[in-house]
Amino acid sequence: MTELCSRTAAELVRLVRDGQISRREVASAHLDRIDAGDGEIGAFSRRLDPEQVLAEAAAADRERAGDDSFPLDGVPISVKEYFDVTGMASTEGVRAHADRRAPGDSLVVQRLRRAGALIVGKGKQPDFKARWNTVSELDGVTRNPRDTRLSAGGSSGGDAAAVAGGFVAAGLGTDFGGSIRVPASFCGTWGLRTSHGRVPDVQAIGPPGGAPIGTAMSSIGPLCRSREDLRLVLGAIAGAAPAAPASVDPVGPGLGPRRVARLSDQLGARVEPGLLARLDAVCDAFAAAGYEVVDADLPGGSRLPELFGELVGTELLQVGLPALGETIGADARHYLETMFGERQLGGSVADFLAAQVELSERASVLAAWMELNPLIVSPVVGIEAPPLDFDQDLSPRGAARLFDRMRNAVWVNLLGLPAISLPNGIQIAGRRFAEAELLDAAAAVEPHVLGLSAATI
Repeated sequence: MTELCSRTAAELVRLVRDGQISRREVASAHLDRIDAGDGEIGAFSRRLDPEQVLAEAAAADRERAGDDSFPLDGVPISVKEYFDVTGMASTEGVRAHADRRAPGDSLVVQRLRRAGALIVGKGKQPDFKARWNTVSELDGVTRNPRDTRLSAGGSSGGDAAAVAGGFVAAGLGTDFGGSIRVPASFCGTWGLRTSHGRVPDVQAIGPPGGAPIGTAMSSIGPLCRSREDLRLVLGAIAGAAPAAPASVDPVGPGLGPRRVARLSDQLGARVEPGLLARLDAVCDAFAAAGYEVVDADLPGGSRLPELFGELVGTELLQVGLPALGETIGADARHYLETMFGERQLGGSVADFLAAQVELSERASVLAAWMELNPLIVSPVVGIEAPPLDFDQDLSPRGAARLFDRMRNAVWVNLLGLPAISLPNGIQIAGRRFAEAELLDAAAAVEPHVLGLSAATI
């Protein structure tokens, strides 16, 4: 039964449909795996009652025999603490919300259930999702299944660790500044940050919406064991919804081999040599698959990470933290104040609006450039999975060094673009709403990265 915990979601669906395994057996194997391993890893903030999960699986065994209309039939999945699940605490990782209960499911959770998935629990996140490490005031630390001395990354670190540790076949996260791609790269999983609007963010608690910069740069996406699974989960959760006016309809077809722009340190990013070697290997794989690979020089590229820091820092420190008050932990507050304190703009509304105008202008220029260079390949971040305390008690100088390691991640969020994180720490970014093109590109290099998934089965 342990062998089931190393299977991809697509493989589990095929085994269930072929009658080789029951949904209840799949669920039982993964629940046993969680019981055996999560005490050390800390992937889950909270779990559904295992008996409830097994009952749902058994009911599906009875009711779905011969029915192939459920694309995630019997697949165990975790969802980030951020998402609402009926009856469960919905805490955002902070003590102030420890007793807040969800009256219903988030829209994406509803869609996962309709696709046949079994929700087994919620993955840990840092306070209000605002950190590249999963350290929660309420729920504690998530450790990396590859090496428990290391960080799982953040902010979707719990779900990345759950996938890498064999606890679930897929996880669902959010990405505001690398929050899917950073933990995917640290834990050795596949991760897909979708275009903003591809997957609607509609929660059961409170009205939709939020701070404008954070809303425009954030998106929802899966963490999985294979590129095929990314496509499978995306197909289940994507599509417009009336409650999310900016959302769009499902993914279209890819367009075949295109030009790939290689990006390493052009944005001022500091990247370790091992990651540069992997970047070169992925570029070689693209070239062998018929893609044209060129060195990238994004128009105005060096300004993009700085503009991210200015806009996000201003909104967080001048609006977000005052609004959160004492609901955010002191450790998380210090982290945000140190990371963005020297990047935020002054108190002038004119300066903030000027930065937004600059963003609009730069986005238009880059969109035209990407018509000729539709794919950009780079390291997600400039470091291998670091120690658990890598971002603890940051000094201003330490925060600047960490930001420099993250420059290749944050420009993607700034422009609302999609990106796939490969299990070897390299990402492929693409044009807005071109997820199908990205998935085709990932298929072209998948043989090179096979075997690099870090599941510790």
